[in-house]
Amino acid sequence: MATLKANPNSAWYPYFKVYEGYYDLLNMINVPRKIMDYLLDMPDGYYTPQDNNSYPRTLLWKYLYYDGAHPEQQPLPTPAQKMSVLFSPDNPTSPSTDKGYRLIPQVFIKPAQTDAQTRIYVYMGPTQATSDFEVQLSVVFDIWTHYTQEANTKSEAYSRIDAIEKCLIAAFHGINMVGVGSFYFNRAKHSACGSDVLDDGDSNVGRRLVLGLQVSSETPNGNLPYNNPPSIGKVQLA
Repeated sequence: MATLKANPNSAWYPYFKVYEGYYDLLNMINVPRKIMDYLLDMPDGYYTPQDNNSYPRTLLWKYLYYDGAHPEQQPLPTPAQKMSVLFSPDNPTSPSTDKGYRLIPQVFIKPAQTDAQTRIYVYMGPTQATSDFEVQLSVVFDIWTHYTQEANTKSEAYSRIDAIEKCLIAAFHGINMVGVGSFYFNRAKHSACGSDVLDDGDSNVGRRLVLGLQVSSETPNGNLPYNNPPSIGKVQLA
């Protein structure tokens, strides 16, 4: 039997990667940014967000941005208004307006538990490996609002946090995010999926929504002339 040498330019040198199609998750580092870009719902030269309450991200932004009664009757926040409430790690304690930070791509920032504002925290949750070629990620949305604003909408959506949660489900459930995977709301596919009540024991009430994100490998297994028996010394690695 001819000996094989690992390619010194290989990322796995001095070993062979014989299962090239196995998922490695490296390209998933861009998922949080893609999720935030999608939530911001910005114009891009080809697409312009519509001020139409049947669009879930439009309605979400109204409940998130406007604190008083009938937020659904307010205009869709402008791109500048949306960016003004997006958390900035460069100025974590100095939001640009008195509305404060409302869309926060991390687990927690301290002022959120005291200010009378509605906020959404977005971060990656547990990962479950369902096969060598398919992984179930999860995305967590923690929705908080001050108790004085939870039921002040004076609309059919009595609960502000419940309305935001339903907008998030409508915005994500069933969509395929190109280059990433497909979102779902199915506990049978990911045990973390679902929603629950949050309470900080003080002034804020909330809900935690967890959605699944299925990602699959697009790399087929390589047909390498490499035998991988459970014995050491049969293949020369270098």
